[in-house]
Parts: sequence; C-alpha cells; structure tokens
Amino acid sequence: MNPVVVLPTYNEAENLREIVSQIHQQPGGFHILIVDDGSPDGTGEIADELSGEFPGKVRALRRTRREGLGQAYVAAFRYALKLGYDVIVQMDADLSHSPTYLPGMLREIENSDLVLGSRYVRGVNVVNWDLKRLILSKLATTYTRLVTGMRFTDLTSGFKCWRRETLEAIGLDRIISNGYLFQIETTYRAHKMKFRIVEVSIIFYERNFGRSKINFRIILEALLGVIRLRLKRIG
Repeated sequence: MNPVVVLPTYNEAENLREIVSQIHQQPGGFHILIVDDGSPDGTGEIADELSGEFPGKVRALRRTRREGLGQAYVAAFRYALKLGYDVIVQMDADLSHSPTYLPGMLREIENSDLVLGSRYVRGVNVVNWDLKRLILSKLATTYTRLVTGMRFTDLTSGFKCWRRETLEAIGLDRIISNGYLFQIETTYRAHKMKFRIVEVSIIFYERNFGRSKINFRIILEALLGVIRLRLKRIG
C-alpha cells in the first residue's frame, strides 16, 4: 500500500519538525502532507523547508487563511487522492497522537475500510486532561451515539486511517460541517454507507507546546450539528 499522513496545522511551529521526525521513524513508508491554514507563527515556512529537505516524502499545502479544520482536511484529502495514495491517515500535528500507532493502523486497514484511533476502547486512555475535559469528551460521544446510532466508543477522535475508496465514496463535496463536527460527520457517512469500520486503542497525550484549539463553543456547535446529520439523507 501507498500511505500518506495528513497533518493539518495552525501555529504548530514548535511541534512540526518533531512530529515529522517521529513519523519518518515508523515502518511502512509513510509520506506526509502538511496542510497549513496561514499560520502567523511561521509553521507554513517550516512546512516548506521540510518539503525541500525530504523531496517526494513531505509535501506542503499552503492555504492563505484559516477556514476551519474541516475545510483544511477536505483540501488535503482531495490533494492526496489526486496524488494517487491508497491509504490516507489523518492525525493531529501537536504530538497528541503518537506516530507509533501508524504501523498497526496500516495493518488494520488491510481488512477494513476505516480505522478509528480510540481513546476509550480499553477504559480511558488520556494523559494530562483535567476532569472537566474528560467528562465533556465522554458526554459528547455518548450523546452522538444516541443520536446517530453509531456504536463506536470515540466519535470525536481525529486519528483515522482511510482507504482511498472510502474517502472517494463518502462525498467530500457534500460535507456540511467544518469544525470538530467534521470528525463525526465523516465517520457517520462511512457508517451509513456500510463500510467496514474498526477501532484500535490509542493513548491520547495532551500537547506540551502551543495552545489547544478546542473550546466549549466548538463542542457545542458540533453537538447541535449532530442533529442535522441525523436528519440528512446520506448514501
């Protein structure tokens, strides 16, 4: 298989070189596509430098302004499909998702269509979260499960491994969400279309550098958007 890791970035100058280095250390021949939304801290320039240092293995997709996580992913997914990659992994660039899970996800995708990296398959596997954030995350997944009928344990996870056929089928041009609802919607679309979805256990590490992009407003928007998904005809 021909895998690529998509890294959406906004102000990740402190983390970008380290995450790229750690991905390169994993077996599987992973290429990297960095999609930067006009970071003012120089992240985009670092992405360009890395693409020059690793020609063909690291690519930078520079966007002029911040348009939201969903839009960044859609642009990167389209680019990755155009480049001919068979497997597309999405993960955070802030080191909260460990690249050591990449080989295992690549093995799992051989017999499935979408692999979800879950923090809750085996209890609660998060490091350095306060109780409020943990409760909020768990409530969000419980609520989403009730509304959508999906039974997966972590529906807001941003660590996923896709077959290209799955991404092509779910209709990137029909995505209605942009922020963190994007993570729920893409899984929901694959679920409604009867693709084979499996979960693998991961440990989530709170970032060491930079600031988290998530806040209560973002989560509230996602929860309200779940109802729209449930009412929308998909497939």
